[in-house]
Amino acid sequence: MRLLPYSRLVFFLLVITFSGYLGFLLYGSLKAQFGNDEESLSGFGKFLLSYVLLVAVVWGVGWLNYRGPFRRWFLTPEKRWGYWTWIVALTWGVFELLQLRQDRDPEFVDENSLVTLVLTGIIIGFGYIADAFRVRREQLVLQQQKTEAELTALKSQINPHFLFNTLNTIYNEAAGAQNDTVADLVQQLASIMRFTLQESAKPFISVESELAFLDKYLTLQRARLPQRDSIRVDIHMDYDGQPARIAPLLLIPFVENAFQYGISFENPCFVKINLVIENQTLTLQLQNSTFPKATHRKGHGMGIHNVRQRLKLIYPHQYTLEIKDEGSVFEIQMSIKL
Repeated sequence: MRLLPYSRLVFFLLVITFSGYLGFLLYGSLKAQFGNDEESLSGFGKFLLSYVLLVAVVWGVGWLNYRGPFRRWFLTPEKRWGYWTWIVALTWGVFELLQLRQDRDPEFVDENSLVTLVLTGIIIGFGYIADAFRVRREQLVLQQQKTEAELTALKSQINPHFLFNTLNTIYNEAAGAQNDTVADLVQQLASIMRFTLQESAKPFISVESELAFLDKYLTLQRARLPQRDSIRVDIHMDYDGQPARIAPLLLIPFVENAFQYGISFENPCFVKINLVIENQTLTLQLQNSTFPKATHRKGHGMGIHNVRQRLKLIYPHQYTLEIKDEGSVFEIQMSIKL
């Protein structure tokens, strides 16, 4: 939580006052011990400075270890052994530096070994603690985004019962007129709305539910497109049936953008979607045509940006996402370990 301006001012004043008080006491203590012996005072000052530099170096190495090897290797299960190999090499390097400092005197081997283990432990612990704070910050961001999404959904739910009742009325009219196509499309639309209002509030849903939602959406998209050779829509979805859960509405922004920006009634166009879920791993390959009229909306809206944020927070180090925009073709390749 961000500090208020007056709280921040009080904090800095308290730190400065305490530092000055501690410095005053330390100066009095040194004066009482060494008097006017400048050589002793200088030696003690160098001694303190060496420890300050040591703490700064250990802090810096710990931070670099966290920002580099820890986040790149330790947090990725496949590369974890690489991280521990780096730690062993770092420990060896620190030990050798301490040995050189003591001219490799055998009497200091035990002391150097102990200091090396302590310093390495601090560096490793720094990584764990820093990552714990990172996870906590991301959880707070995710919770804030979820709250904002719920508020947005509430604002958009203008009497959903009225909407459902209206759709049921239209469905009954279409069924009574024996217009099965319209009745089926209305039923699909009602299912999509119900899913959006109800299932989207859950943190995770079954893969079957998400695929069923996508199938209904694709059915509506196909229905609105004219039957032309210039419009090609190729959809392939395959699921091996192994139990798996997924964050709701995670895939729909990609699919929605593909139809919004990839379909043209004036030019040849295509949308190609290949979705495979196997061994609890989701793989999505999506391609769609793009046109000059949509270049001013490069990036395909905020939907993909939001998906990036959700993937980062919900599936850290468990996904890959590559987006290519080659001018006439927009391509997405994504993989998630569910």
